[in-house]
Parts: sequence; C-alpha cells; structure tokens
Amino acid sequence: MKRLLIVSAIVFLTGWAAALAQLHLWALKAESRPSENPTPADIAVVLGNSVNRKGAPNPCLRSRVEAGVALYRQGLAGGLLMSGGTDGDGSNEAEAMRDMAVSMGVPADKIRIEPRSESTYENIAFSAPLLHDAEQIIIVSDAFHLARAEWLAKRHWPGKTVRLHASGSCGDSTPNYLRKLSREILAWLKTAALHR
Repeated sequence: MKRLLIVSAIVFLTGWAAALAQLHLWALKAESRPSENPTPADIAVVLGNSVNRKGAPNPCLRSRVEAGVALYRQGLAGGLLMSGGTDGDGSNEAEAMRDMAVSMGVPADKIRIEPRSESTYENIAFSAPLLHDAEQIIIVSDAFHLARAEWLAKRHWPGKTVRLHASGSCGDSTPNYLRKLSREILAWLKTAALHR
C-alpha cells in the first residue's frame, strides 16, 4: 500500500511538473513572438487583475494596461475594453484600468469598461455584448493566460477574429510565477470540466 502511494505521488508530481513546463514554454513563445498580425484591430480587450489597496494598480495590472495603451498609441487598436470586477477591498479593476489608461493619454471616449467579471470566463462572456461592433479583437493579458482566454473567446465571440498580445513582465519572483502557473493549470482543468 505504501509503495502504491509513493508511485501515485511520483506520477502526480511528474504530471504536474510536465504541465508547468508546457505552460511556461507556451508563455515564453507568446512573449517572444511579434504581433501575429500587424493590421489594426477594432479594439483591444485588456483582462483584469487584482487592484491593490486604495485603488492603486499592482504591477501585473499596470503591465497589462501599458500593453493595451501601447497598441492604441501604435494605431493597432481603435479602442480599449477594460474587463475586471470588484476586488475584496472594493476596488474595481475595470475602473482602475480605465483611469490608468486615461492618465497615459487615451481619450476616455475610446475606452469601454466591463466592471462585473470575477474570472477569465466572465471577462470573456460579459465583454461579448460590448463587442457587438468589433470584428477584429486583440486580447491583452499575461503570456501564460492567453491560451485559455483565446479558447474561451472563440466559444463566446463567434464570427470575431481574435488575436493575442502578451503584456510585459510584472517582476514576479520565481515562487510567485510558479504559483501563477499552478493556478492557471487548475483553471484549465476547471475550464475543461465545466466548459467555462
């Protein structure tokens, strides 16, 4: 019995390590490739991340917003849609992202917000009605997050052309990065099981 537990643990840990490695390699590929298609998109959907106390965006949220703003400034996105709900401290991700983008020079009338989502599934599903007039869409998020976001977008945004844009590094330490990869693997399992 003890031997079976040890073998099971080894198999589980090997599988987990393989999944972490695969997700990390996908993220490295997403970060290193140039924009898939340099033609302008109608809008860039910037996926939220938690906001620190008092509404100050954390480095990962800031990195996503900066990436979306860069696409807008380069003429590669006609506008921005900020998607993210309210955190436990009452800070709203979409509103914080909008305010940050405005402070970076994006006109407020070029920014839409989806302020209710609390998961990647909800980011995509709740953004759909706000994308009725968009055909070409760029999703902006952390590199390791983009594959799942794209999979969900293809299910919820039929007829839309979806491209991906990885935001820059937000200075995560190795343990924090591994935690995020592990969380993303669990999210993939949930997505596969529930189709959301």
